[in-house]
Amino acid sequence: MGFSKASLTKIRTGESLFAFLVYLYAFCLPLRTNLKSILLFVLLGFFLWHTVKTRPALSSILREKTFLALLALFCLTLLSVLYSSNVKAALNFVHLLATLPLLAVMFYRKLTREQVQNALFAFSFGCFLLSVYAITIIFLEYFGKFPEHLTRAGLIDWTYFSYFLPQRIDFHAPYYSLYISTSLLIHCYFLYQKKKSGDLKSMGGHLLFCLFFFALLALLSSRTSLVVTMLVLALVMVYRAAQARRFGMLVVILLGTLVTGITLVQKVTYLRIKFTENAGVDQRRQMWQGALEVIKENPLLGVGAGDREEALVKRYKENGFTEGVNFRFDAHNQYLMFGVEIGVIGVALFLLFLLFTLWKAYRQQNFLLFCFVLIFALCCLTESLLQRRDGSLLFSFLISLLLFAPRRSNQHASVAKPSEV
Repeated sequence: MGFSKASLTKIRTGESLFAFLVYLYAFCLPLRTNLKSILLFVLLGFFLWHTVKTRPALSSILREKTFLALLALFCLTLLSVLYSSNVKAALNFVHLLATLPLLAVMFYRKLTREQVQNALFAFSFGCFLLSVYAITIIFLEYFGKFPEHLTRAGLIDWTYFSYFLPQRIDFHAPYYSLYISTSLLIHCYFLYQKKKSGDLKSMGGHLLFCLFFFALLALLSSRTSLVVTMLVLALVMVYRAAQARRFGMLVVILLGTLVTGITLVQKVTYLRIKFTENAGVDQRRQMWQGALEVIKENPLLGVGAGDREEALVKRYKENGFTEGVNFRFDAHNQYLMFGVEIGVIGVALFLLFLLFTLWKAYRQQNFLLFCFVLIFALCCLTESLLQRRDGSLLFSFLISLLLFAPRRSNQHASVAKPSEV
């Protein structure tokens, strides 16, 4: 069906406004305000209004294996409300996961390549401003307490910065580290793109952001995020070097990664303490043991999203894990948490979604999506990332932006292949 010139102008105006709202949402996502929730409702309202006006073909999303796996996971979580005794807690978790299919539908083929890039920059800039604010606060606080350290750098206790920096902005360290890791990925990707185009000025800017975010990631000393990010970036660089048959570069990458890792452990005090003292290892072992025992008793559909906490705490108590009982720990493993909540079927659906997405990203050579999903999947081994708002919002936004939002080349606006994003 053809469009008149006036109709096309209205459509493009609406699309530009939607893209601007996405930029605002991306910028606010890391910030410690509720503005992102307001913007999400505004985006939803605009999407519904625009859908009624333009009637886009959304049915094709149902042919996407990735979306079907995501939708099935959400539907199973919704179903678990029926067999949860704590319905309120179950509905809260359903609400938490609702952005996964919702943003995928809202963003579906709505953005051009340039708009996707702008949204990524907006997100990383939000992370940058938040980090500058956090660093400023902690520096003023520390040197207010120890003014003599201003002139004696050797006395500075960097562990203080590592420990208290995320607390001062009310951002749980593993989640904050994942946001910083994502920003690092974004600028590493665009640094590579600008290198190919020979844009030296832009390369310099992206390199500075890469150094800033990497230094901050090291300072935060969240072991899983730091190690996994370094390994995944090294993996991609090794793959690219092998593709180009630059075997000398391959050796340099491997040695550089090894030397950087050893140097960080030696120089970053808080990171060294965590590795040498195996901080949190015994607690996680007991959490995982308790979760596995709950899953064995309720293997198929789990105990329900609303009863996961009570089931785990009860098991901790039986196993004599007092700390887990007092602090009501979750399993600190997203796969085990899905197993507790919605059984092995839920775990299988989540794994299917991750595998479908990784395979699609690899086939399209979309290494930004590939790296993000792989890092997130590996971090889920030591944190229940989708059990908190910060984790679920980050995952749903990046997946929707990189996987579902890019337009196809036959749509009426200027577009790009997903592999170019």
